[in-house]
Amino acid sequence: MYIVLLGAPGSGKGTQGGMISEKLGIAHLSTGDLFRGILSNPDHELYKDLQVIKEGKLVSDEIVNSVVEDGLRKPEYKDGVIFDGYPRTVAQAEALDKMLDAMGKKVDVVIDIQVTQEVLLERLLGRRSCPNCKRIFHIKDGIENCPDCNVPLVQRDDDNEETIRERFEEYRMKTAPLHNYYKNGNTNYIEVVVTDSEREATSVNQEIMDKLRELGLVEK
Repeated sequence: MYIVLLGAPGSGKGTQGGMISEKLGIAHLSTGDLFRGILSNPDHELYKDLQVIKEGKLVSDEIVNSVVEDGLRKPEYKDGVIFDGYPRTVAQAEALDKMLDAMGKKVDVVIDIQVTQEVLLERLLGRRSCPNCKRIFHIKDGIENCPDCNVPLVQRDDDNEETIRERFEEYRMKTAPLHNYYKNGNTNYIEVVVTDSEREATSVNQEIMDKLRELGLVEK
């Protein structure tokens, strides 16, 4: 099965992607992980193309598509993929359709995790991470040091209210056409709306799994 996860920064795509991956046995593909893997290997054919990231510049659709196409060749993705962070634009969605079509596959379902701006603010302003293992926590957890690495947790520089609001608006503007692209197509489309900051990830995941069963994509 090929699943596309949509959602603004802080919506929980990574968390849900991991949970769905574990339950369905489908590989979770994060473009961020693919970028980091290539940037750690100077011999990779796309290494030079991704140097724009170190310069603080945006990666073009063309390069992102090449990175994903390269990633899909890995054996761990041969039985299906949960796409996290891709596609972000209609051009990328069209490129993904072509990649999968060449493999005799298609996007089976799009899962759109819609979180209100208020919930995102509370989540991201309280988000803390381990600088070593990158594990994510929240100030509500009452943890100051990573339990695995025993180093102080840190807050991302861009986790401030002004930047978060800008990222939310940018996401809303840029992805609106992408939502329409999938909604108006023949792809199964699931919407999960989160308006309560106290709602647990397990509850969101249960709703997703129930809707996948309703569509007949997962056994009841």
